[in-house]
Amino acid sequence: DNYTIDDDVLSFAVSIGRDLSDTLELNLGFSSVERLPSVIELFMNGPHMATGRFEVGDPTLTSETSNNFDISLNFDNGEYFAYASFFINDVDNYIALIDEEDHHEVEEEGEHEGCHEEDDDDHPVGEDPHPHPELELICAKYVQEDAEFDGYEIEFGRTFDIGAGEMTLSFGRDVVNAQFTDGHNVPRINPARNVYSLSYAQDDIVFKLHLKDVEKQNDVGEGETATAGYQMLDTRLTKTFDLSGKSKLKVSLFGRNLLDEVARNHASFVKNEVPLPGRNYGIKFNLTY
Repeated sequence: DNYTIDDDVLSFAVSIGRDLSDTLELNLGFSSVERLPSVIELFMNGPHMATGRFEVGDPTLTSETSNNFDISLNFDNGEYFAYASFFINDVDNYIALIDEEDHHEVEEEGEHEGCHEEDDDDHPVGEDPHPHPELELICAKYVQEDAEFDGYEIEFGRTFDIGAGEMTLSFGRDVVNAQFTDGHNVPRINPARNVYSLSYAQDDIVFKLHLKDVEKQNDVGEGETATAGYQMLDTRLTKTFDLSGKSKLKVSLFGRNLLDEVARNHASFVKNEVPLPGRNYGIKFNLTY
């Protein structure tokens, strides 16, 4: 079939900021963002190995409109600092890729007309109904439904002098909730996270230690499974060398996932098959001139 799409979308944003004092700032924002469905969301009809899905689009999808409101407060007096932000996104005709109950085997030849259930009795006696189990994909369809997202982000900390350098300690937390209007959860929404940070800077040396405590995600969408929480500990030590002229060389030693946690990203389609990298170390060079 041939399709011709000729449509216009309208988006706008307004923001207002005001200093409540020398150390406290208030910001309000509102935006309305409209987008047309992508070619994949409209016409996809085949296997997508990167997501482990047999994806089926919908040519009848209409534009998606998100009306967004956010408010934030920012405090900084040179020693203590804090930040808090709250947002609500009301999305009309939200487009999502939703897993179906049944699984589907990839056909090696020919085209497939979409997801369908296959009865084992359709095969001759003695023939394996699933000759290529490694090619079995989850059937997923692009659907459209109103949804609401809300959440918040906070951070507070302190900076103080230690010896000839400056140390900063901070704590942050971010939370996102997302539901369709029928009460079901939007899939692949990251769980709440607590972030603990320490940094120390002295002249041309900077040390950073970062612990991300990710909570378990139990608010799952249709076809999803819960994802266990994990703690991700990262560190980095950077030294800057002044070369001739304006040239500078930054050398960084870093370590990631120092606790060697088996961590899975809930927003990933293949979280169960592909966890996040384990403990790893490296060195990085950055030359500017």
